[in-house]
Amino acid sequence: MPAREPFGQRGRFLAGVVLLTALLVLLWWTGAAAATPLEEAYPNEVEVTSNRDAYVGERVVLGGFVVETDPVVIATRASGYGRFTVVNADDSRLQSTAPLERGDDVTVFGTLADESTLEADRTVTDELRDTLYMFAVSFVGGCWVLVRLVRGWRIDRDRFALVPRTATPPTAGRRDGDTGSSLEAVAGSSERARSRPGRDRQRNGTGGDR
Repeated sequence: MPAREPFGQRGRFLAGVVLLTALLVLLWWTGAAAATPLEEAYPNEVEVTSNRDAYVGERVVLGGFVVETDPVVIATRASGYGRFTVVNADDSRLQSTAPLERGDDVTVFGTLADESTLEADRTVTDELRDTLYMFAVSFVGGCWVLVRLVRGWRIDRDRFALVPRTATPPTAGRRDGDTGSSLEAVAGSSERARSRPGRDRQRNGTGGDR
């Protein structure tokens, strides 16, 4: 007798719905959150650029693009206005150790040493190639997991569950065994029926030539 599942098909279906809903909510929450969590906790380029004196000595996060590389200078405005010299910009990069180049889109977190100097603790490069690399790696990893799932698992419709493809369905195993046993029983009965008359004639002394 197969072991009874604790929750059954309805329980698994309900758990799947709950997990799928949680996944969608988390995706929505992540998309609605700021690209850089520090932007919500520290003054950004909009506040600092227009009122630099008020933030000297404080920790800030500034987004902009590189306009000079020696030393590294970023501009927080598309017109090139709002320039800040970034100290330790290359050493504080998170994604790469390659030197920054002009036109690179960056987000720098650090301490505003004076009105035009930012001492960087972390520098994040928002380059297109980094974004494409992230999506490419995620896509390849997702395809690999999907192929492994399809090749190694199947859906058992009777139990509404994922089972290994090498596993034999319990019902099929029982049916084959029952059929084999029945055939063997019929064959044995036929053999006994064919051999019984000969044994009966020998027992009564009527068999054989006289």
